[in-house]
Amino acid sequence: MNPISDALLTFKGIRLYATLLKRTQNASVDEVRHMQAAWLSKLLQHAHRNVPWYSARFRTYGVRPDGQDPFAELAKLPVLTKQEVRENHGEFCVAGAAAKSLKFSTSGTTGEPLSVYTCPEQWKYEQAAIWRQWKWAGYRFRDRVAIFRSYAPQPGQPPIKQDHLRQWSYFSVFRMDDQDIAAYAEYLMRWKPRFLRGYPSALLLVAQHAIRHGWRLPTLKAAFSASEAVTPELRPALRQAFGIELFDHYGQAEITCMFHDCERHEGMHVDWEYGLVELLPSPEPGCNRIVATNLHNTSMPLLRYDTGDLAEGPFVPCSCGRTAPVVRAIRGRKDDYLIAANGSRMSTVNLYTYFSKLQQIRKFQLKQERPGELGVSFQLWGTPDSAAHAALASRIRTELGTSTGLEIKVADHADFIQTGEGKFPAFIQRIRT
Repeated sequence: MNPISDALLTFKGIRLYATLLKRTQNASVDEVRHMQAAWLSKLLQHAHRNVPWYSARFRTYGVRPDGQDPFAELAKLPVLTKQEVRENHGEFCVAGAAAKSLKFSTSGTTGEPLSVYTCPEQWKYEQAAIWRQWKWAGYRFRDRVAIFRSYAPQPGQPPIKQDHLRQWSYFSVFRMDDQDIAAYAEYLMRWKPRFLRGYPSALLLVAQHAIRHGWRLPTLKAAFSASEAVTPELRPALRQAFGIELFDHYGQAEITCMFHDCERHEGMHVDWEYGLVELLPSPEPGCNRIVATNLHNTSMPLLRYDTGDLAEGPFVPCSCGRTAPVVRAIRGRKDDYLIAANGSRMSTVNLYTYFSKLQQIRKFQLKQERPGELGVSFQLWGTPDSAAHAALASRIRTELGTSTGLEIKVADHADFIQTGEGKFPAFIQRIRT
């Protein structure tokens, strides 16, 4: 997206927040259902007329796009899988819409990326929902934001890029060694940002550096995170380092639903104006599958799409009083589970907790390629010490092997995988389930 189009759509999103989403965060239950029904009815009729996949499926499953209860009509469709979209991609795209749409791709850490198209209207709702969360955190237009995500400098470009119009500074997440963060810290202390924004893995490295080296940013009000799972150590690290809270964002490249963390931090509010979300039973105790329908995407509608992500618990009210309910947490993708030799699955949450207690580790990454095995890479703080690395590797093999029953394979050196967007996934699941 070129900068002018980006700025224009962002402005339209801010205006949509001011004219609609600021009010609808307190809408009644009846208002929510009425508005979603109107959007869904319009989308079903559009999909029936213009999307080959749904033109055929509506006949097969008896879906009446102009039925009186659009929720009941939608429920007639089976849940849509990512594999179906990938294998029949052209059938989901509206003819001629691609040229007028925004294109996004999943990062493909499992080796199977997926591209989707979204129309400007859906993107406008995305910007409005994000702006609403920023207002919850106290953001004001042109507050200074230090961003640790997405910036990938080309040869000859500096590690820090400034956007003077927005008053944002972008920091390369491809350069996050101790020396790099020290240089970032000097810039930040001079520049005095009001907010941090970034991948959780990058924000954690910044907070840990501040704790270890004793530098502070008293002007900070909050931090925003997205695109990776928030591991247990991040929130306390941000509090200790800067005295701020984290506002987490959940979404996907498929543009089907979003959730946002409010100032009460009791869970993740569903953005019901953006997508219709169903929580369906999951084999994981206490978790539900997130199945969603993007309500405004006329370029590539995805109806009852299995996001592959899991929500902890059912929808419950938040003490903030806003209409949109919360789930306690987004526990991560279905892929973010360890596969034992017998095929059973285990959550990775306890692994993050285990590594957070190993104070000598600067960063780590876990990778599973075969059931019953787990690969571990880690980097120590300070100057590389092969003896210290070997001693800790031995400890990890013994302790994790005992607690998980997996064969733990620790790399002899820091062998990390970083995506093209600069994401640094803490866990990579290569097993197809």
